[in-house]
Amino acid sequence: MAGILYGVGVGPGDPQLITLKALKVIEDCDYIGIPAKDADSCTAYRIALGALPSMADKPVLAAPVPMTTDADRLNAAYEQGCLRIIEKLREKKSVAFLNLGDPTVYGSYMEIHRRVRAAGFETKVINGVPSFCAVAAALELPLGDGKEMIHILPGCYDIADMEKLEGTKVLMKSGSRIGAVKEALAVMQKAGCVKAGAVSDCGMESQRIFSDIGELPENAGYFTTIVVKDGR
Repeated sequence: MAGILYGVGVGPGDPQLITLKALKVIEDCDYIGIPAKDADSCTAYRIALGALPSMADKPVLAAPVPMTTDADRLNAAYEQGCLRIIEKLREKKSVAFLNLGDPTVYGSYMEIHRRVRAAGFETKVINGVPSFCAVAAALELPLGDGKEMIHILPGCYDIADMEKLEGTKVLMKSGSRIGAVKEALAVMQKAGCVKAGAVSDCGMESQRIFSDIGELPENAGYFTTIVVKDGR
């Protein structure tokens, strides 16, 4: 029997939001997989370590995933990372691969999951608290009321397309587009079309809450999630 690969969601940032099931899997696994070059540079690792200090005694299996849209670079990185993981699975070692938030929501783990599973190995997903749920709680806003629809949008969305959607819009990982997104939402908010707020580094020590989108700085950072409520 080969080892098992687990994709473990560690939640958005607060170690207290890691599930008991995630902690149990991390404790039981032989290796801790991370999507970074080392543990010190991995946010998901630091979060899990805050909930389980004994994790520091486990060997780390680095499978860096570059922040890029270049398909060739990403494919090469996933290929190398999966080879390292498969090597350990063949040795009958199990791997807990850490993922910020929930692995199924734009998580870098899921591509590894598909490739390792296709290679014939057992894989499992351990869900975590999604960042947008924690963000909505920090803003004290409901994501959905009654029959209101909820739309989860990635950083590559088009603001013009967002205006066509009714209900709540969650904008994730806007990155370098934060300034343009803020400007467009501020105009829409002034017109009474929307009410928008944001949270940067939700659940972390550096967390910042912006109840009004106009307060959001253009350098808010990669881990900034915006919640847009329909103002009509």
